[in-house]
Amino acid sequence: METEKEQPKILILYNNLFHYRIPIFNLLAEKCSLTVAYSIGPDTKETLNFNVIKLPILNYSKFFIHKDNIFKLCQNFDVVIAYGDIAWLKLSTLTFHKKRKFRVIYWTIGVSASYDKKFDSISKWDFVRDYFYRRADGLIFYSDYPLSKYISRGFAKEKLFVAPNTVEVINDIEYEIIHKDSILFIGTLYMQKGILDLLENYKLAYSCNSQILPLNIIGGGKEYDKIDKWINDNELNNKISLLGPIFDSKKKSEYFKRAVACISPKQAGLSVLESMGYGIPYITMHDAITGGERLNIQNGINGILMNNISQLKNIILDISENEEKFIKMGENALKFYREKRKPEDMANALYSAALYVSNTHVQ
Repeated sequence: METEKEQPKILILYNNLFHYRIPIFNLLAEKCSLTVAYSIGPDTKETLNFNVIKLPILNYSKFFIHKDNIFKLCQNFDVVIAYGDIAWLKLSTLTFHKKRKFRVIYWTIGVSASYDKKFDSISKWDFVRDYFYRRADGLIFYSDYPLSKYISRGFAKEKLFVAPNTVEVINDIEYEIIHKDSILFIGTLYMQKGILDLLENYKLAYSCNSQILPLNIIGGGKEYDKIDKWINDNELNNKISLLGPIFDSKKKSEYFKRAVACISPKQAGLSVLESMGYGIPYITMHDAITGGERLNIQNGINGILMNNISQLKNIILDISENEEKFIKMGENALKFYREKRKPEDMANALYSAALYVSNTHVQ
C-alpha cells in the first residue's frame, strides 16, 4: 500500500518579519513545518505558529550579505522560498551550490518597482535578475502581471506561480452599511505619496462645499510636522484630523469602517487590499507608485484610477455628495477581496508552489 508523502519542510528567507506577513505565515504553518528566517527589524511579540531565526547581515551600499552559512541552513529543509531581491547576495546564489538538496523558489514582484521608478520601468538589472531566476526551481509573483513577460522570455510556465499580495483585516461580519462619516488617508507620510496634493485638493473642494466629509489622516513620518503646520496655516483643523500612526488593529479598523473612501493620490501599496477588505473603494493615480497592488483596482467599479491629479477636487466633492455610489464601489471591493484576495488565498498559493517543486528534481 502506498504511503502518503510527508509534507515538505519549508524555510522562508525574508528580509523583515513584517507584521502584515505574520497572519499569512501562520496560515501556511497549518499545512507544513515552517521556519521563517529574517534579518531586519525588531523581534515581534505577536503569536507565531512557526519557527523563527534571526540572521545577522552586513550591508555594503545597496547589497546585503548574511554573516551565517545560509546554504548549510537550507540543507535542513525540502523547499526554500527566498526573498527575490538580487541585492541579497547569498540568497541570489543559493542555486549555484553543487551539493544542493533543497528546492529554491524566489518570491518576487517580478519587475522593477520603487519610489524612484514607475512600476515595470526598464532597469539595467533586469537581465541580472533573469540570470539568477532561471536557475531556480520556481518563481512566486505578487500578481499575475509578470507572467506573460517571463513566459515570453523562455521561463517554463509550470514553474511560475502567483501568490496574490494581501493583508488580513478585522472584518468577521457580513458587509453592512454602517454610519460613514469621513474620508481616509493611511500610510507613512512621504511627499512622494501625494499627501500635499490631497490636502490642496481637499482645500479646493472645501471652498466649493463646506459640508464635505472630514478627512482622517493616519500615519507618521518625517513629514508629520510639515503636514500639521499646513493644516493649521490653512485653518482646516475642524475638517482634517492628523491622527499619527495607529498600530492597534481594532482601533484602525474603526476608521476604515467609518470611511466612505480611502485616498492615496500617488502611491498604492498594501493599503489597497486593506481598504478592499473593509469594503472601502481606493482612489489613486493610474500610474501611482506600486508593487502591483494598484492592479486590483477596477476603475469605477471597486475604486478609482485618476489620469490627472486635477480630478481629485471633484472626486472629493463627489464622495460627499454621492455617497451611495462609493458605498456600491466598496461592496464590489469587498466581494473581490473575499473571492480572490483573502490571506488564505496567498498562503495556499505559497504552499502549492512549494508542493510542486518538492515533487520535482533539484536542478
